[in-house]
Amino acid sequence: MVTLRLLYRDYDRAPYLYTLKHTAARHGLDLALEKAPLGGRFPEFLEEGSTDLLAENYWALQSFRARGVPFVSVATAVTALNEVLFVHPSIKAIADLRGKKFAIRGVGPSQLIPGLWLADHGLGGAVEQVVVSEDEVGRWGNWKKVVSGDCHGCFVTNFYRDRPKAAGLVALPGEPYGFIGNVTLTTTEKLVADRRAEMQALVDAAFEASRLFKHDRAAALAICRGEPMKLLAVDDAEMQRLYGILAEELSEMPIPSVEGLSNTRRMRLGMNPELADFNPLVMWDMSFARDAIARGIGRG
Repeated sequence: MVTLRLLYRDYDRAPYLYTLKHTAARHGLDLALEKAPLGGRFPEFLEEGSTDLLAENYWALQSFRARGVPFVSVATAVTALNEVLFVHPSIKAIADLRGKKFAIRGVGPSQLIPGLWLADHGLGGAVEQVVVSEDEVGRWGNWKKVVSGDCHGCFVTNFYRDRPKAAGLVALPGEPYGFIGNVTLTTTEKLVADRRAEMQALVDAAFEASRLFKHDRAAALAICRGEPMKLLAVDDAEMQRLYGILAEELSEMPIPSVEGLSNTRRMRLGMNPELADFNPLVMWDMSFARDAIARGIGRG
């Protein structure tokens, strides 16, 4: 069995990643999963050859590609923003946020995407964005600023949506918003050139993993009750709840959306001028996905 090394950052990804490991084994691939150490380094592990693939962080990796680092992405599991808009009970519609404050989680893309979303909904400059440190409110605790009345809206990831709901905040429905999130499989042009057969097998496995995880609850939970449940340190009831959330947000096929590619680039333009002339399509090798689709991989 051939080994591909894959590095990820957060145990929240484990349920899907171990499903991908399961489907990869059917194709003769041993997907060696490793959690990255805490700290700022992540793209460097791929650039230096310490791993074969990164499982996430596409939002930042595109800046590396724009600067000439030969990163290339081949599949992505989530193509819409997997966060819920929570508002103070006094807010009845998105337009009611005008003139109000919005609590922003001060971490990674969570600090950038709300501003773009607000602008795209006609509220650019009309809503004050308040960056909230997790040192103050805890992981994904920005909603606490809405409960206190300091702010009137916030985004909270699906994984943590029960807490603001229990605190009395209202989940305001809206149209899906394109975003290239977790898990996006990124490697290097050299590895794609040198190991095309293995890369095709991995993308085939990604199609099968999306199908299995999204539509075969029993098989997916059997995988989740193994290593993912240990890593997340949850009981069976909580694992079932988290699985339902992840299956709901997973895309039907592991390919990027045009809107997602555009939004994930646009949200960084203010802080990464190298992206101004960057076409995100140059970072994607869709040949493996096209081949998988042509052969009907991942269909029921």
